[in-house]
Amino acid sequence: MKNQNSLFVVFCLCLAVGFMGVYATFVAHFNGHEEYEMRLASLQKQVEKEKFNNSLLSYQLKDFQQTVAQVLPNDKKLQAKYELHNLSAVVRAPASEETLDLSGAIYEKGKRYFNGQQYDRAIREFGQLLEKYPLSQHSVEARFFIAESYFLKKDYRSSLGQIDEMVTQYPQHDLTGFILLRMGQISEINSQTEEAAEIYKTVAKNFKNENLKKQARKLAQSVE
Repeated sequence: MKNQNSLFVVFCLCLAVGFMGVYATFVAHFNGHEEYEMRLASLQKQVEKEKFNNSLLSYQLKDFQQTVAQVLPNDKKLQAKYELHNLSAVVRAPASEETLDLSGAIYEKGKRYFNGQQYDRAIREFGQLLEKYPLSQHSVEARFFIAESYFLKKDYRSSLGQIDEMVTQYPQHDLTGFILLRMGQISEINSQTEEAAEIYKTVAKNFKNENLKKQARKLAQSVE
């Protein structure tokens, strides 16, 4: 009797284990199926989205073509001419939009004022040139004439400021050498003869223009 009970218990346990295995397999199968269904739904949404985008692009392209057809002439020769005209307009556009360079005219006007000893007006014109056209080919000359105008007006402090700008911006230019002679003369006016002599010697040594070197040596000898 006991053996029969034991066998019955073992049978029940095996049956339970079997049911649990089948249940686990069943659950795993349907879980995998749900995951597959989710992936499939996601792909379908992506496909629908791509179809919508393609439809939108197609509509925009047709709309663009219709707009172009309305703008362009019907005649093929005129249409080709129109397209060529538009292309040339695009090519010319950057040049047509460039700011007109009036630095030469301003420079000549400033020189006329300078030669007429109207130094304040000359300073104003050359200052305008530097402000509007800082990269002009006349920038060095403009700065030189401003410094020279201040010197001739006996506004030595302002002249020295302009000379300092020239030394900083155009250290090797001949006009910088010539305006440095004015710095030496300002030193002489302030009774700083030793400093003036050093300036003249520096100009004679570091600049290649023979006329400039000759003037610098002459001025150096005059203060020694």
